[in-house]
Amino acid sequence: MPKVSVIIPIYGTERYIERCVRSVMNQTLKDIEILCIDDCSPDNSAEIVQLLAAEDDRIRLIRHESNLGPGGARNTGIYLARAPYLASVDSDDYIDSLMLERLWDATEGQTIDVVSCGLALVDEDGTETTKSAMPNKTVKNDALQANILSLLQPSFCNKLWRISLFRDNGILFPTNVYYEDLATTPKALRYAKDIRIIQDALYYYVVRRGSATNSYSARHIIDYFRTYDMLWDFLESEGLMERYQDDFFEKIAQSLHYHTKMIAETAMDEADKNQYVRHMLLMKLAYITFNSKLRELDTETLRLMLLNTKSLDV
Repeated sequence: MPKVSVIIPIYGTERYIERCVRSVMNQTLKDIEILCIDDCSPDNSAEIVQLLAAEDDRIRLIRHESNLGPGGARNTGIYLARAPYLASVDSDDYIDSLMLERLWDATEGQTIDVVSCGLALVDEDGTETTKSAMPNKTVKNDALQANILSLLQPSFCNKLWRISLFRDNGILFPTNVYYEDLATTPKALRYAKDIRIIQDALYYYVVRRGSATNSYSARHIIDYFRTYDMLWDFLESEGLMERYQDDFFEKIAQSLHYHTKMIAETAMDEADKNQYVRHMLLMKLAYITFNSKLRELDTETLRLMLLNTKSLDV
């Protein structure tokens, strides 16, 4: 049985996929399996993985019959994984050759539930632009549960996860939605007893044109608020909304601010940037001010409000 199952969702990244998969193949921790999930990629990404699989029998290429998005690909990996721990690498990113060994050793004989390392933002040529890391530390029990929304970045990548956190608690990623990590990582942390943080940046996040973080559309805006709703539903179902309300709204602020920072660096026309950020701000203000009241209303009432309401004095 492998020690770590590494999930690589594949969709439209033929320019980057070989670098990604080889960075996993070249790990100093050899006892791993590499689950490459072809999510109906429209390019030659899957064919490149097939060639790599001929070199390394640890690679398994699994093909989806329909496109489910990164969340659906990760769900497939969680279902098929044979190892006690999960890692994931996005197919346009890559990892340091020591990453999995460092994370595995930090589980201290499989006693730690989650291990996280720092990440480096790099451009498409691999030039480092920014590092993101926290000090080395171990967080346990009450201290962890007090900070499930704020302790770690929501990314599923740059972490090692005990697989039972997902399987035993029925945690799945939402499918066909952007920002699926934001809706899922806090759920897994809710059930973790402890986490270990490694300061070193061992995961390389490639900032490229066309990535979800660096893209803009009406769907990107809507999907942020869809994921916030998923997180809201989870906190309410666990009786935690009041406890985490401030952290929840701070998470909204941070994620939208980061997204619009990336948008500011694109070639979008300045007037369009202004409109895009203004619409995001309007939605944020409405969401944090009125959402709790609007959630209590049925669909027909909401439709009538769309027709007649000129202010949200509800």
